[in-house]
Amino acid sequence: MRKDLKNEFSWSKSRDQTFHECLRKYYFQYYGGWGGWMKDADARIRHIYAVKHLQTRQMWAGDHVHQCIERLLGFIRRGAQPPAEDEAVNKMVESMRKDFKDSRSGKYRQDPKRVCGLFEHEYAIAVADDVWKATADHAEKCVRNFYHSPVFEKLRGLPVTEWLEIEERATFQLDGLKVYVQLDCAFRDGDKVVIYDWKTGKADAERNDIQLACYILYAIEKWKTTAEQVTAVDLYLTDGSEVSRRLDVDALENVKDYVRDSADEMLFPLSDPEQNFAEEDSFDVTENESACRRCNFLKVCPKWAK
Repeated sequence: MRKDLKNEFSWSKSRDQTFHECLRKYYFQYYGGWGGWMKDADARIRHIYAVKHLQTRQMWAGDHVHQCIERLLGFIRRGAQPPAEDEAVNKMVESMRKDFKDSRSGKYRQDPKRVCGLFEHEYAIAVADDVWKATADHAEKCVRNFYHSPVFEKLRGLPVTEWLEIEERATFQLDGLKVYVQLDCAFRDGDKVVIYDWKTGKADAERNDIQLACYILYAIEKWKTTAEQVTAVDLYLTDGSEVSRRLDVDALENVKDYVRDSADEMLFPLSDPEQNFAEEDSFDVTENESACRRCNFLKVCPKWAK
């Protein structure tokens, strides 16, 4: 590990969600496994680091869909011919098969960041073969729906100068606080900026204005645009439906206040906020046991570990 590598404090919507779900889970995710990639790290730290990278089969399928679309759009952005639909699907399914075998064999425990580890394998959860097949079939359906979506057709004809980002994990600054966003695809459409989110789950009737606002704030900082000129679109790949969203300046200010308050909440339990140093006992375990059912950290949590 580089000596200057530091666990810096930052904010993201997923970090905020974890903090409010369970404080102990938050500690494990962002502090407990720090340095666990080092071979001489404490055994418990290495264990926390390993399980923090686990994915449920639904998350795993979603990641493969995103990776497939990212490769596809990479071809288009470079001006190259994208792979045919069947070719792209077959390559994704083969990659999923390899992941499944690696996970089942436990290889991920040696290199959890690079080798897929599935929650169901780590916790020996019985999953029928037809359920695993349905998971792969769902991923295939999502990719095929993308191939037949209006936005795919639009992107195929998009001038190279209008492309902005593909699957970019980026940051912007809010009063000195680093805020992370994950953009699936962003491009210019005339004087507008359009940001797409690929959704592999069911449509959610409740809009996530916080995530949307973070996209817009990033776009304003990165591309010197305005809130009125940014549109975010959720493409639900299960059925091909789209939902477009925009926010006004007042809504953005409300979300800025939320992020500031959320960051203050996260800093409060730290033993040394300036150094971003945390102690495990300062982070309580949730009393909501339904939140524990799919938690990666069951084996290291004092509430469940034996």
